[in-house]
Amino acid sequence: MIWISFAILIGVIAWSAASLRIDRGDALGIPFVAIGIFVFVYLVQPIQLILTGSSELFLTQWQFAKALLVSALMLAFFMWGWLHPGEQRRSAGVPWDPRVMWNIGFVAACVGLLLDVVFLERSGGIAASFSESHGSAMAFKTNTAYLYDGPFLILSGSVMMMFGVVNSNGRWKRLMPYLFLLIPLATAILTGSRGGFFQTGAIYFVGRSIARRKRVNFGQTVRMLLPLAVGVFVMVAYRGVLHLGPQTTEDVPSVETAYNDVAGVSEYGREHGFVAQEFVYHAAVLDTVDQTGKLDYGIGWAEFLVINPIPKILWPEKPARRDTEVTWDDIYEQTSITIAPGSAPGMVADLYARFHLLSAIFFLLLGMGLRRLYVSACSLSSPVTAVGYVMFYAVSLNMFAQGFGSIFVPLGYSMAPAVFFAWLSRRRQARAMSQQRQFALRQFAATRIKQWS
Repeated sequence: MIWISFAILIGVIAWSAASLRIDRGDALGIPFVAIGIFVFVYLVQPIQLILTGSSELFLTQWQFAKALLVSALMLAFFMWGWLHPGEQRRSAGVPWDPRVMWNIGFVAACVGLLLDVVFLERSGGIAASFSESHGSAMAFKTNTAYLYDGPFLILSGSVMMMFGVVNSNGRWKRLMPYLFLLIPLATAILTGSRGGFFQTGAIYFVGRSIARRKRVNFGQTVRMLLPLAVGVFVMVAYRGVLHLGPQTTEDVPSVETAYNDVAGVSEYGREHGFVAQEFVYHAAVLDTVDQTGKLDYGIGWAEFLVINPIPKILWPEKPARRDTEVTWDDIYEQTSITIAPGSAPGMVADLYARFHLLSAIFFLLLGMGLRRLYVSACSLSSPVTAVGYVMFYAVSLNMFAQGFGSIFVPLGYSMAPAVFFAWLSRRRQARAMSQQRQFALRQFAATRIKQWS
């Protein structure tokens, strides 16, 4: 049963990759990221479990096979949505003022940098902030997310500057967004953040390509994403030594140990049933949902989106988020698996815990929506969709590897400058049209008066 499930998943992955086309612009499509994540989480990781003899310690054959089959179903529906017909249009010119867009992007990046500096200062300075692995020394619990999420403004501001530098002769203006990107890149390396590392690379590649209307082929995408994938692996496998604090050579794991820690389960985990691997977590969630019948139906998302944006300074008694989906206690009760803190089940399990098999419809609609967003971004018909697609691509690694809810904060926060610019542009256009109408009416009135005089 397991090998049949493997064959079905491999077939879906092969079909997904073969269905991408250069003439559709799919080289810059998010399905590239989705396929890569599905290959690693739902193919490489379970194979590593089998090779190390760990699969039978955690999962039954049916749990293992079901985890593979559900993943194949979700990827198939996502690709079906992405391949839904949609023509790619290209406008003759951008319908906004590039100079204003660059200026607002620059201000947004500066604000994000200022917020980041303030947060680092409140965490004890640069040396103290990066003295422990994965940013553990930073004062996240005593500061608001509006402060420590400032780097997302640097990212979106850099994207806006890329789109705003069209036909500019100023070399420093063309260079500025890439200089700003070095800041979140350095932060990602010093905190071992796979998401932050991928975000900076994706913004550089996708944002630059769309802004320049560059025709990208699959080879260029592979040459960009493979180093990013290696970098993501290094961020996770060696995050224990990626910091400024004291460390010894014994802290550096071998490549073999690092690979098994990322793709498999550690020796301690095998002995104590304690896992952080995404595939085991994913399979455990699926089986727990089926055993308990407990579904969230998106209630947790709704509560988060309504309550979380309110700062604690305005609502000190803001309640903590309730557990409306299956919990780690539920998983342990049903499967005897203990989930390691900081682990993520992946997007498939995240949606399955909310909508069960109906989450396939969610994947279908997501694929369709992202396809339309991409087409609009390439046509440069709207600053919101242009910046929005690049930012969506940037956070897509977290979306597929952790869960759909992981993108709510970065997207909502980072898109504020682009939404403000779009509102300002519409207001200026409306004012210009009103002035044109008034001028035309005055000319008409003057002509009529001359005729009657």
